[in-house]
Amino acid sequence: MSVLPDTQDLTDEQSATLEKAALLVISARREAAEMLRRAEIQGFDDDFFGSRCRKCGNCREFVGDDEVCQRSACRHSASQHAT
Repeated sequence: MSVLPDTQDLTDEQSATLEKAALLVISARREAAEMLRRAEIQGFDDDFFGSRCRKCGNCREFVGDDEVCQRSACRHSASQHAT
């Protein structure tokens, strides 16, 4: 499992870049999962490329296209999901 660096020491620009990169990773995972669904691969688990939240652990997948998960019980940043 990857380790998220201490984000408190990041500049605003570095934080913004981290969130943009995390959204890119999440988007690529969604695209990969969709490719497998279209190919009708048997036994494919929807969580195979999931982006579970490392902060709360309850959210199985990042919801939305913004920098914060839209799931009301989560609301953590994209970088918390891009493990």
